[in-house]
Amino acid sequence: MRQSSLRTLSRKILNRDITVESLVSGALERARASDSVFTALDDRVLEEARLADQRLDRDRTGPVLSGIPITLKDLFDICGEPTLAGSVVLKRHARPARSDCKVLKPLRKAGFLFLGRTNMSEFAFSGLGMNPHYGTPRSIWDRSSARVAGGSSSGSAVSVAEGIVPVSMGTDTAGSCRIPAAFNAVVGVKPSHGRFSLQGVYPLSHSSDAPGPIGIDVDSCFIVDRLISGEWDGHGRIPALKSANVGGLRLMVPQSVVLEDLDPEVEACFERAVAGLADAGATVERRPAPVINECVDLFMNRAIAGYEAYQLHRDMMEEHGDEYDPNVYSRILAYKDITRDEQEARYAAQLALKRSFADTMHQGAFDAMICPTVACVPPKISDAQIETSTRRINLKCLRNTVTANNFDGCSLTVPCHDTGRAPVGLMVSSVHGDDRRLYEIGAAVESTLDRIRAR
Repeated sequence: MRQSSLRTLSRKILNRDITVESLVSGALERARASDSVFTALDDRVLEEARLADQRLDRDRTGPVLSGIPITLKDLFDICGEPTLAGSVVLKRHARPARSDCKVLKPLRKAGFLFLGRTNMSEFAFSGLGMNPHYGTPRSIWDRSSARVAGGSSSGSAVSVAEGIVPVSMGTDTAGSCRIPAAFNAVVGVKPSHGRFSLQGVYPLSHSSDAPGPIGIDVDSCFIVDRLISGEWDGHGRIPALKSANVGGLRLMVPQSVVLEDLDPEVEACFERAVAGLADAGATVERRPAPVINECVDLFMNRAIAGYEAYQLHRDMMEEHGDEYDPNVYSRILAYKDITRDEQEARYAAQLALKRSFADTMHQGAFDAMICPTVACVPPKISDAQIETSTRRINLKCLRNTVTANNFDGCSLTVPCHDTGRAPVGLMVSSVHGDDRRLYEIGAAVESTLDRIRAR
């Protein structure tokens, strides 16, 4: 069961076609029936739902999104609760947060109701979404085969895909919103780094972490973006997302490593999407893009985030390393011998990639870059758990999405597969700071692909 979009739910609630209590109780029922999607549920939300109904029955001039439930990845601070980041080791000393994280505050003011904390890869350090402490959420596709949901925002994506909520907040450091969104046939967004505050968000990489929405459609993510960015306060008319004119778009397909070693189904879906966009009038140009290969090389040569993660976890790993997910522990420990000078060289290389990508887009007068979001369909959990395969599969999942993190742009994924088939995402990326335009392009691409999928 898919949840309605934010815009549709708002209209139904304000028209009193549905009550907040019925919406939230249904969401809670599905959440409790879900498998390893949540690390905690907030039962207080039912009373909050009843109060929201009472307010709406008296007065409908308040926030227009009042009463809609949302979920948050388990690394956002929520007042009065400890933040565990998908771990058990933090239970030793994590204290209840004194206040909500900064990105949650405008969502609460807009009337959203917090339903629960979603499961994730421990400390957000994996693109697979497996968690030995709280269980591993499964992709909505091929449930009998038990496939990974993608990470690290695994529970967030599944909570949307299973129709529990219309939108969830995750974070994206190397693809952690976009990978699980692609693996669960929903939309995931990596905003430009710095667009949203990291205050009250448990860190992985201070230089790359980006809180971002995962939603049922591009429009729902856009609405959340407007709220968190402060461009809308939740009152009055919901901002309209003006879809770009597909016929006026110039889209670059980078002839690079992101098109290599694709699963056959991924390649077929991508090529059909490219052809469909061209048929709809977009100019799609395949062009050599050395900067994209360089982005991947920087990641494969021991990523920037790993050094920052080791600096954060070093002391805790020395004292309580046996309480870590062994895969996460070994990945972080691999960065132990990187020197500060080596890391500074990586920061300089990343800055150069940001400039180079911007130059590439400007020289070609491109509106956005498109490529497959992930090179493979969701792998089986049993395959990803094989010690000799875990690293290889994880890197394959992260390879394409990390490009946008390393050129410090904005990026989103939309579904491009046939209904009932393995989920495949199309990634749309642009330069740093072009977030609003990215949503317009994303909406145009989404509607075009929806028409293709409906044929």
